[in-house]
Amino acid sequence: MTWMHAGKTQGFDYTPLNHNLAHEHGINIAFIQNQNIQISHQALLMLASLNYYDQQQVLKEIHFVVKNPHTACDPSSKPSLRKRLYRTQYPFEHYHYLIEYKINSNNQVVINDIYFDRSLVRANDGNHSNERTALWSVSRAPGTNSVYDGAISKEKLGVLQREWRLGNAVSQIHTEHAAVNGMLNELNKAAWLMGVHSQVAYPDDDIKSYTLFHNPTDQTMIDLIESGFDKRRGKKSHNAQHLAAVLKQRQMQGKPTKWLVHSQGAIIFCAALEHYSSHYTGLLTNQEITIHGSGAYMPRINSIAHALGMKIHKEKNNPFDAVPNIAGSNDLSGSSLKRSLRFFGLIIGDEPLASPHTLPYLGVETYKTQLQMLGYDKKAAQVQQYINENANV
Repeated sequence: MTWMHAGKTQGFDYTPLNHNLAHEHGINIAFIQNQNIQISHQALLMLASLNYYDQQQVLKEIHFVVKNPHTACDPSSKPSLRKRLYRTQYPFEHYHYLIEYKINSNNQVVINDIYFDRSLVRANDGNHSNERTALWSVSRAPGTNSVYDGAISKEKLGVLQREWRLGNAVSQIHTEHAAVNGMLNELNKAAWLMGVHSQVAYPDDDIKSYTLFHNPTDQTMIDLIESGFDKRRGKKSHNAQHLAAVLKQRQMQGKPTKWLVHSQGAIIFCAALEHYSSHYTGLLTNQEITIHGSGAYMPRINSIAHALGMKIHKEKNNPFDAVPNIAGSNDLSGSSLKRSLRFFGLIIGDEPLASPHTLPYLGVETYKTQLQMLGYDKKAAQVQQYINENANV
C-alpha cells in the first residue's frame, strides 16, 4: 500500500473534535458529536480534504474505533501506548483508510493521523477491479477540437480517444459538466468515452473539461450483479451512495451541473437519486441530466428526477441496443427483442464503431452508414429494413 495524508503542518497538536471545529472545516459529525474524541491537526486536515461521502465513511470508522479501541486495533501493527492502527474494512476486500490512534492515560481515544491508500486512486492496468470509485478531472488536449457528429473511420476514432486526457483524482466537482460511465469501462477508457458522450449530449457547450464519476469495472458478472442490486428497492450500492453525496455536495455549492450518464451509469444515477430522496433533504434544481443507452427503466428515473426538481433531457437509445431495450426494460415488444438479439454480438464484440451501444447514438441513418463503412453489409440491410418499416410511424 502507498499511504498519503494531508501533511504535518502543526505537528501533533490535539484538540477536541466538537461541533464548532467540525463546522469550521466543513465536516458533518452529527452522529458522533457527543463522543469525547481528540484529534490531531493533520488528521483534521485530512478529514476536511475528503468529499462528503468519504468523510462519512472515515467518521464511521472513527466511531467504531472509539467504541472498540482494543479490538479495532490491527494485530499486525504491534499496538503500544504510542501508536495503534485500524485498517478500515470498506469496501469488500479492499481498504482505503488507515487510522492511526492511541489510548491516553484517561482511556480516551486520540486520533493521531488518517492515511488514504493512493494506490487505489489511479488507473490500474494490471487489475481494473482495484480501481476505486472516485471523481476525476478530464480535459481536452490543448488545441484539439474533433467532434463526433457522424459516421467515422477507425483512424478518426483513435484521434477522438487521444484528445481526451485523464487528470487527477479530485474531492469534488469543479466543472460545469460531469459524467457517470457504464460497465466494463476501466478508467482510461471511461475518460475518453464519456468525453465523447458529453459532447454529443451538450453540443452547444464546447466542452473543454468535465468531471468523471468513475464506476470501476469488476468484469461482466460482478458488474451485472451490482446493477441488479441497484435496481432493487431498498439499500443501494456504495457507488450509488457515493454519487448521492456528490449530488448533495454540488447542490450545496449552488453550482449548475450538466450530467451525462451512460448504460450502467443510468442505473447508478437512478439509485443515487432514490438514496438521496431517502437520506437527504432539498431539491436538485441546479442539476440536469442526459441519458445515453440507458440501463435503467426510463419512467422510473424520469419520475425520481422530476420529483427532485432536476431537468432531464430526452434520452438517446439506439433501437438495436439490447441494453435499454431488454436490460432497461424500455422496449420489450417482440420486434424489439428480435432486433436486440440480432445485434447483441456487436455489443459484446471488440468493435466500438459497430456496436449499437458503446458510442453515442446519432440516429438510425448514421448507424446504418457506420455499419456500411465497416463492411457489415448484412447488418446495414437489417437497419435499412427497420427504416423502411418505420418510415410512416
